[in-house]
Amino acid sequence: MRVMPFFFVLFLLAAPVAAREAPLPPAQAFAMSYARKGDEVRLRWVMPKGYYLYREHITAADAQGRTLNVRTPNATLKADPTFGPVEVYYGTARADIRHKGAITLSYRGCQEDGLCYIPIRVVIPAR
Repeated sequence: MRVMPFFFVLFLLAAPVAAREAPLPPAQAFAMSYARKGDEVRLRWVMPKGYYLYREHITAADAQGRTLNVRTPNATLKADPTFGPVEVYYGTARADIRHKGAITLSYRGCQEDGLCYIPIRVVIPAR
């Protein structure tokens, strides 16, 4: 009868791992869209439950590689196991960039209690 408690404990330990869903492809985990109006570029991300985007990892550069100013609202403080205390966005995120030319955008996020994605790079064409 000692075997039964062992299997019960094993089940309890394994249940959270089995319940974790396989990671989504980056484009689904961090669905990004943008709109241009003049030199203003508005960015928006939508993340499903269980995913978050790092505020400080949203960066942009022009075609020559010069850093562009990215304006983002405050985010939720998280004690991240990899980066320490950081601000993250859950559900949705937005950012604004003022630039007429092409923009190379980089952003990064994670699956809660799962994997962290490598930085995602997107080129937003000039208008």
